[in-house]
Amino acid sequence: MKKLVLAVSTTAVLLLGAGCGEISVVDPTATGTADTSVVAEPGSVADPSAASVSQAQSTLGKLQVKRIPGKDASYERDKFGDSWSDAAKGVKFAGNGCDTRNDILRRDAKPGTVRTKSGTTGCKVTGGTWVSPYNGATYKSTKKIQIDHIIPLARAWASGAKKWPADRRLAFANDPDNLIAVDGSSNQSKSDKGPSAWRPAQPYQCVYAVRYVRAVSKYSLPITSTDKSALKSMLDGC
Repeated sequence: MKKLVLAVSTTAVLLLGAGCGEISVVDPTATGTADTSVVAEPGSVADPSAASVSQAQSTLGKLQVKRIPGKDASYERDKFGDSWSDAAKGVKFAGNGCDTRNDILRRDAKPGTVRTKSGTTGCKVTGGTWVSPYNGATYKSTKKIQIDHIIPLARAWASGAKKWPADRRLAFANDPDNLIAVDGSSNQSKSDKGPSAWRPAQPYQCVYAVRYVRAVSKYSLPITSTDKSALKSMLDGC
């Protein structure tokens, strides 16, 4: 396995949990690509299986392509229900008594590292070790980790989710297939952007593209022609 070293930026910022962390994350570049000085670790965050890449490439060619407005003034976060609700139906972890953020923190932490608060029946995650699949950096504080909607809620809304019933939007917002634990800096730079406007650091673009295509397909959402080209480029680089 080759080690991939990313370029070092000259400006470092900590967006979350100042004074609580183990690593500094560099400010994203103007090109809309996450940047960091860490060495990419081998493993699932950097190396999706050949089968999953092949499936994503095949699926990408079948997705509906249409124009999607960059912003839709009618979007509001509460249109997708309460944040991290356990009340969604038909998605993994729903109804288990834990909120969705803690579900994803547990799922995405390195095995055997999760610590939980006493008296919360294992729900409240207080610590662990996470490798952000957007920049490859390692974190051990939950304050440094945010849960990203791979397809941003605002983009899903503009793509057609505004016409869905409320229960489908609630499921989408809490579906682990569209959620991933990442570093706060990358998540803030990504915001509501699609693949043509934002990419994770190069060694992690493959897993991002695979999961984006999977989630779009699952919910029968369209993509723009520029997003399709960006996803194809990322998948071709796997």
